[in-house]
Amino acid sequence: MDRRSWLWRRKSSEKSPGETESSGSISSERYSDDHENLRASPNNASPNSVQSLEVSSKVDNNEVHETMKSLTEKLSAALLSINAKDDLVKQHAKVAEEAVSGWEKAELEVVALKQQLEAAAKKNSALEDRVGHLDGALKECVRELRVSREEQEQKIQDAIVKKAQDWEVEKSEFEGQLSELRTQLEAAKAEVASSVDHDLQSKLEASETKNSALKDVWLAQSKNLKTRTLERDLSIQAAETASKQLLESIKKVAKLEAECRRLRCVERKTPLANDRRMGSSICMESVTDSQSDSGEQLLGLENEGSCSGSWATALIAELDQFKSNKVGTRSLATSVEIELMDDFLEMERLVGLPEADSSEGNSKVETQLMHQQITDLVAKIEKMENKKAELEVALTGTRKQLDSSTNQMRAAEAKITELQRQLDLADRAKQLSMIQLIDAEEKRKALESQFELAQSQVNELSGKLSQLEANVDEERALSAELTAKLDAADEAKQVLESQLLDKISILEGEIEEKKAKSAEYTASAGALEAAKKELEASKKELEIQLESTKLEVRKLHVKVTMLEQEIKEERILSAESIAKLENAEADRKTAENQLEVAQQEVGKLHDKITSLEKKIDDERSSCEALVTKCQNLEDELSSRKRETEFRRARSSNEEMKLKQEKDFAMAAGKLAECQKTIASLNRHLQLLTALDDLMLESEMPELNDRLPDLRTEDGKELSNSDSSADTENSTVPNGKTEGTTPCLVPRLPTSPVAFA
Repeated sequence: MDRRSWLWRRKSSEKSPGETESSGSISSERYSDDHENLRASPNNASPNSVQSLEVSSKVDNNEVHETMKSLTEKLSAALLSINAKDDLVKQHAKVAEEAVSGWEKAELEVVALKQQLEAAAKKNSALEDRVGHLDGALKECVRELRVSREEQEQKIQDAIVKKAQDWEVEKSEFEGQLSELRTQLEAAKAEVASSVDHDLQSKLEASETKNSALKDVWLAQSKNLKTRTLERDLSIQAAETASKQLLESIKKVAKLEAECRRLRCVERKTPLANDRRMGSSICMESVTDSQSDSGEQLLGLENEGSCSGSWATALIAELDQFKSNKVGTRSLATSVEIELMDDFLEMERLVGLPEADSSEGNSKVETQLMHQQITDLVAKIEKMENKKAELEVALTGTRKQLDSSTNQMRAAEAKITELQRQLDLADRAKQLSMIQLIDAEEKRKALESQFELAQSQVNELSGKLSQLEANVDEERALSAELTAKLDAADEAKQVLESQLLDKISILEGEIEEKKAKSAEYTASAGALEAAKKELEASKKELEIQLESTKLEVRKLHVKVTMLEQEIKEERILSAESIAKLENAEADRKTAENQLEVAQQEVGKLHDKITSLEKKIDDERSSCEALVTKCQNLEDELSSRKRETEFRRARSSNEEMKLKQEKDFAMAAGKLAECQKTIASLNRHLQLLTALDDLMLESEMPELNDRLPDLRTEDGKELSNSDSSADTENSTVPNGKTEGTTPCLVPRLPTSPVAFA
């Protein structure tokens, strides 16, 4: 019966705490009523009712035992609930402290990262300022070099123009003198033309045919030159467009490289931040004691504007860890509750054992002890209920704090998702920039291929120019052959004059016949003079055409050199834009060295110009001496003409003939001297063309200095593409050297130039 009631009471103890409290209060009231009845019963009892008292005492003892058991059950249940609540409160406090410490460490790391970012930004700004300063210095140096080079070129061109004008004036004067001397020579030859065979006429006709053929060749070459100039202009336009596109692509590539570097810096910083935050999340410790500090720190976290993606990932990891810790604490709480229930059952079992073994004799003592214990237990229960109320208040406060912390954690998670989204956007932007960079690289490669095509076209033009120069050399060889034939004719004339001297004795008897035939001779001489004039006019035209072709060839060479310079400048600009940030300091030093070298070369060029001016002055003096000689010869010829006329008036026809023959011989000698002077003047003109070539060659070191960023590969390409025929000298039969028309396309150095 007792066992069954105990089991029923144990089941009732497993009910809700409100029901246990109400049952406890009812049992305590019933126990107090029984106790009062027991107190009243001894006073009212009589000696006759002893047995009834014993029976009632047994019943009361049973009821006391049952109430004790119920009270102990209630106490154990209350203790278990209080312990469980204490454990929950402690766990919540620990979780809150860990979260607060994690947030504080995250804030400290964010502050450190911000400081690092500010330091890196300052460093980058300082580097950009330095690079800009160096870039400005480089541009200033290049500008000064260009200005000095342009001034020098202008001076050289002015000097060349002045010299050319002076030489043209002198040449026109010499040509006038030559024309007069030729007229005199033709007048002298007209008298000797009767003794000359028809071979000379055939030779003259052959020379005329050759001259016509040369004219046709010259016309064809002039047409070819026009077509080639048009092709060259088109290639220049294509190269200019290619250079503009290349500059635009280089600017885009520079912008993309700056963005890529910035993104790389961000990517390098993010793994470091991840490592630090993972270490800090592993080594978390409790820092704060109050929940107010955690609220302030959460507000500080909300005020953070933007942070890196690594911080977001670290916070996500910490949230996952916090959730796992929460689940672990719940499992621990349930395990603790199970262990406490097992201990309570063990205690009840032990309490139930002495109940069966106890005797009825000491029931009164036990009841008194039980009454005292019950009063103590009631007091303890009241204290525990007070503590329980306080703990419930504290628990409600902690729950509120936990709710606020969960809300803050949710806000933090929302921020983390926003940061993750921003990080994804940044990654997409990075991928787009990489795609743009790849497109820019492809455009650059296409521009390089176009540039190589333009360079091949320039090489073809240089080959065509070399062919034109070979044709000009052939024409010069033909003119040399013509001069050789003229020399042969002069030699034949001298032989004929010697024969005439031998036949003077024979001709003395035939003077009268000669007088009769003098009219015929004069007519034939007039015809010969007309033919000779035509030949001279054709020769002059050929010379003018040769000079015009030379000028056109020079212009073509100059344009080709300008094209090459523009191509080189474009290469230099592309190399400079690519290697600016990497070699800015080295560029500045090398630019200073190149400035010094350029100044030295400018000094050398000035010295060369002064020496050339001295040479030109010497040649002028020699030309003036030749002019005076020609004038003296003309004066002598005029005086001799007067003497011959005077002697003709006085002397007989025989003496006139002798004097005429002597005069013819003297005129032939003077004509030979004039031809020598003409040859020397031609040599001087060729020397002037060689001086032009020297000027252009002296400009080439400046061009090499103006190429500040050509790589070794570019130098090899330039040396392979720009190599052209060098100037050569051909020997004249006199033994003197006659310079051919030099190629104005300079040979660049084959060794790669080191630039800044």
